[in-house]
Amino acid sequence: MEMYHNEQNSKSAEVKPYKLLMFTCYGGCALGVAASKACIRLWEENPDDIKIGCLPAVIVPWKLKEIIRNSEKRILIDACAIRCGFKLAEKEGLTVNRYIELTSTMGMKKIKKIPSRELEDEVYQLIKSEIEALFAN
Repeated sequence: MEMYHNEQNSKSAEVKPYKLLMFTCYGGCALGVAASKACIRLWEENPDDIKIGCLPAVIVPWKLKEIIRNSEKRILIDACAIRCGFKLAEKEGLTVNRYIELTSTMGMKKIKKIPSRELEDEVYQLIKSEIEALFAN
């Protein structure tokens, strides 16, 4: 039994493009964890239109092509101002339609702890509003 999706399988599979593919970098902090939880929630709420993408996979050339081919729009969320996700996407040639860097956008510092429910809700609303604006265009 084959456990991993490989290049051959991906080429033969007919996949309807997702309306939106979301990428997030945890940043090892409360905002990053909140963003990841928000992305999971948004995917659960919109399973036919939204999917979470694997950010590190963009370094694999065939996977990057598949990501671009199978997504109509892409959003990237970085937890902190180091912008690791942005730098990786830029280096590998992954274009995004929306970019959010949470510490600057929310006027918060990077804190190494689990987020509060309030912070999770605030980040969820921010990402949701960005997605709604993206779908409106």
